[in-house]
Amino acid sequence: MRKLFLSAGGAARGDPAVAAIGVVLSDPQGRVLERLGKCIGRATPEVAEYRAILEGLRLALQRQPEELVLFTDNHQVVNQLNGTLSPRDPAVQHLNRLAQELLRRFPRARVNYVDHEVSRAARRLAEQALHEERRTERERQILRQEILALLDALSLEDLRRVHAFLLSFQSEKADAHRSSAGA
Repeated sequence: MRKLFLSAGGAARGDPAVAAIGVVLSDPQGRVLERLGKCIGRATPEVAEYRAILEGLRLALQRQPEELVLFTDNHQVVNQLNGTLSPRDPAVQHLNRLAQELLRRFPRARVNYVDHEVSRAARRLAEQALHEERRTERERQILRQEILALLDALSLEDLRRVHAFLLSFQSEKADAHRSSAGA
């Protein structure tokens, strides 16, 4: 593949907060080759942006293009990657170095600032991942409350049986994880 376009975006609901990344890799005809949106845990918006870029660069490297054009709507990160601004935060300095190393692995690479509308697809993937994470967490909280209410009504003997079942379940899960990791 001669040329690839990478649109990357990070999203965080605070500074720091639960964060997610979105990545869209496309060819010169605009065909989407890869699409990724996922939560990355707690991060600042700037760290989330860098993590999206790093993930996208790794995906692009697998396709070995002759040229990569990276688009992001974070002006500060573009300036940092282009060397006109230095990151202050040590964690961001580290991410910047990693991104620079990956960018150097492409025969030609450009980093461009784009308007939010242009990077909308990547940003939307990050937002969708955040939404799914919030939905999952809400469901988890509801189930936990329902389980606690059910446990309150059990006798001591029933609680012991539930406890034994949960220990057995946890042990089986750990065994399955070990066997899949060793395979």
